[in-house]
Parts: sequence; C-alpha cells; structure tokens
Amino acid sequence: MGVRGTLVLALLVACGAAYLWLEGPPPEARPQDELFSGGTGAEPTQPIRPLLEFAPEEITRITLTRDGKSLVAQLENGTWPQTTPPDVIADFLHNLTGLAELMRIEAGTDELHHYGLEPPQAEIELTRRDGVPLVLLLGEHNPAATGAYVRIGRDGPVVLAGALVVWEFDKAFKALGGS
Repeated sequence: MGVRGTLVLALLVACGAAYLWLEGPPPEARPQDELFSGGTGAEPTQPIRPLLEFAPEEITRITLTRDGKSLVAQLENGTWPQTTPPDVIADFLHNLTGLAELMRIEAGTDELHHYGLEPPQAEIELTRRDGVPLVLLLGEHNPAATGAYVRIGRDGPVVLAGALVVWEFDKAFKALGGS
C-alpha cells in the first residue's frame, strides 16, 4: 500500500472515531425479560396449570404402561425398592409436579387418533394414599418435537405439554425394568 492508501485509510479511521465520539455512549440495552416477552413487560394473562396436581409424598403406587406392558412400583417404608437406582421414582414424581400445560387443545373423542391418544402411546397412573388415581395418557410429539400431546385422565382434556414428560416417562420405565 502506498502513501496515498495509507492516508485514505487513516482518514477513514479518524472519521469513524470522530463519529463514535460525537454520538456518545450507546443507548442502554433493553432488559432481557423484555426481549423475550415481546417488549410489553406485562404479566401472562393465563395462570400456569400443572399437568397433575399432587404432592410426591402422597403417592404410594405408580403404574407405567407402554406397548401392553405394565410396570408397577410400590412405596415401601418411604422408598421405591423396585427401581435401580432407588431414587429414580422419587425424582420422577418430583419432576412431574413441575410440568405444566403449554396449551389446551379442543379435541373431540373422534380426533384423539390425530394426537396419538387413541390408543395412547403410554400411560402414567399415580395412586394417592386415599386410593384416588391420577392418570396421564401420553400421545405423539408435536411436529417440532418440542412437546407431546397428553390427555389428563382417561376422559379429560387434551393438552400440549413439554417433551420432557415423555423423557421422564422413558427414564422411569427403564428404571422399572422396561425397555
């Protein structure tokens, strides 16, 4: 590069530096929550609904069913001895309490097959101390595979839940001896 090229480059750098100096500091960045909430700063209009409402310590029996195979875990002296490692079921129950409905889906009984719920791909049945069962039927993943269609109860609503529900089921099913 000759003297002319060097002078032109130096002039461009000086102009850029002068522009930045005259403009002052950059404007404050928007808060992160504003970036992800669409910029409104408003609270969600719908409350978060858990998939199943229960306390893990009130569950005494778990039945997991897939492909016609049912596996059962029974609480004995405060532990789930049927699993390896034994804390898998306690973790499963704890993680289920944190799963929420992402979206309710208006689906009639004649449309359940569209969501992999007729017949369901898997089933979770939790039995409380009082003998009342909680049932969650698992269907197919949504097209993006980020969620799964589930039915709350045997005749309850169809909802979209996070794909984590299927992962948690698979982990507990395997721990009980399923494949």
